[in-house]
Amino acid sequence: MSLSQIDLRAKFRHEYASIFNLQSWCISELYWSFLIKYDVGKVKKCFIQVSDDWGGELNKYTDWNDCKGINMEFSFEAYFSISDPGKKEMLLEIVHRGMMIIANKEGWDSDPLLDAFNSCKKADLNYEFLVQDKFKSSPNKKHKFGLLCEWGLKELKVFWILADKKEKEIKRILLINESPINGESVYYFNYKWKDNDIVLVTDDYSSIKRLWEIDISM
Repeated sequence: MSLSQIDLRAKFRHEYASIFNLQSWCISELYWSFLIKYDVGKVKKCFIQVSDDWGGELNKYTDWNDCKGINMEFSFEAYFSISDPGKKEMLLEIVHRGMMIIANKEGWDSDPLLDAFNSCKKADLNYEFLVQDKFKSSPNKKHKFGLLCEWGLKELKVFWILADKKEKEIKRILLINESPINGESVYYFNYKWKDNDIVLVTDDYSSIKRLWEIDISM
């Protein structure tokens, strides 16, 4: 079984929890995206909780049946005093160190974690992905359509992309620009061609179902 989530978050009710948890998501998801095939037995989620005031709970290990977690020291003062690229570096470092601790305790292979760390670096710590990992051809096979997600510290952007049949980009249009809190919903976006000019995009995850009808000819 592979992990369904790596959850990096501030300690419950910490004064910086709301803003930090919003920003931390993109890097933990980027790191997780390189571990889709990582064998962790029956474990589904890993929790890496951070704080600057753990007291006696620092390094406490969570050992539930399908969830593992670790409490780690983190300087919010340093984090909020640096640029966004620096913030991403700090987030990657703490995610990786936390996962290495969990892997060591559980006897997991650490090489995939090192590969994930290096892959994040290679991607310049930018979490961008094609929804459903593919373009879809129009009924007449003249065009292809895809959705590109850019999940950042402070915003979530999804663009629709029109390409020719060889997937050479013709146009890129912003579909949504909203809070990263909605990031997970993008995994559940679906899209299909209604005809040769219209594509229907649906958000099947959000509590309020969303539908976009996109005319590629405009």
